[in-house]
Amino acid sequence: MLDLTIILPIRNEREYISSALDSILNQTKLDKYEIIISDGCSNDGTLDIVYKYISNNSNIHLIENPSKIVSTGFNLALNEAKGDIIIRMDGHCEITQNYIKKCYNLLKETDADIVGGFIETISTGLVGKAISIAQSSWFGVGGVKFRSKKLVKASYVDTLAFGAHRRKIFADIGGYDEEMVCNQDDEFNHRAIQSGKKIWMDPSIKTKYFSRSTFSRLFKQYFNYGCYKVRGIQKRRQIISMRQLIPSIFVMALMVTLISGYILQQPWISFSLLLIYLIINFISSFIGSQKISLSFFIFFSFWILHIGYGLGFMWGLFRFLGKWGDNSLKDDHFNKERFIANGGVSS
Repeated sequence: MLDLTIILPIRNEREYISSALDSILNQTKLDKYEIIISDGCSNDGTLDIVYKYISNNSNIHLIENPSKIVSTGFNLALNEAKGDIIIRMDGHCEITQNYIKKCYNLLKETDADIVGGFIETISTGLVGKAISIAQSSWFGVGGVKFRSKKLVKASYVDTLAFGAHRRKIFADIGGYDEEMVCNQDDEFNHRAIQSGKKIWMDPSIKTKYFSRSTFSRLFKQYFNYGCYKVRGIQKRRQIISMRQLIPSIFVMALMVTLISGYILQQPWISFSLLLIYLIINFISSFIGSQKISLSFFIFFSFWILHIGYGLGFMWGLFRFLGKWGDNSLKDDHFNKERFIANGGVSS
């Protein structure tokens, strides 16, 4: 039986897939392993690159994901997975050379079911650099531990990205929920915690994540995050952190003050909250920038993060209005019996 399975649900990752695969193949501990790439109908030349890697490495396997959704692609790959340890990666990230070794040791040394580390968000260009700084800051994303550069102590956490999982956890709680077009790993981690599982984060384990490099793509990303956060809350029937609500509360409060001030003909009411936010945003942008010229772009990155997520959350409240009574797990493409048979775990 293979010791390790690494799953990459991808679509159109031509720019990054080589560095992602190289970062796996260059690991310091990589004895018995398989890499399963679940491709969501890429049409940008990604598959041409993947086929070259497959021709030189029999441990790399490619499967099709017609739905193009990460959660479905991951579940289809789970059906083929034979590893005792299962790691989910993205096509636009790189793991450091000792990533697998450290995760393997942590799973032996702790009672955690999922282990992982810190994400270093990077990008290219002035706008991309600003976005990566905003996504790594407290003001930008709240107190998300796996994004915090200041965290130095390993501890149990409520969620993390690109974790290494004990195989049994999928037999116990199922695969990714396929209704979760975004935030599928967050919903899975929350489900794991509610099922009595444990997640351990060690900040010495690092992953490089390539962020969006345009404001339009950033807005779309965080709008979708906010939207599907609502469905995640419905699924788990619990709000795990207040940071999930703050952007939408801010956007709604901003609308209320703007409208109230207009109706009452009191401009100071209309712009009071906006002015406070802009001041805090400006200070945070200045503190986070390495250059004065960069602070301008960080300022807009913060604005897009917060407004995009807040509007997305509000849209999610409307879009999933009739779903509050439905918290069922929908992992239809995960064949638990096949998964158990492949790895020898019991449910």
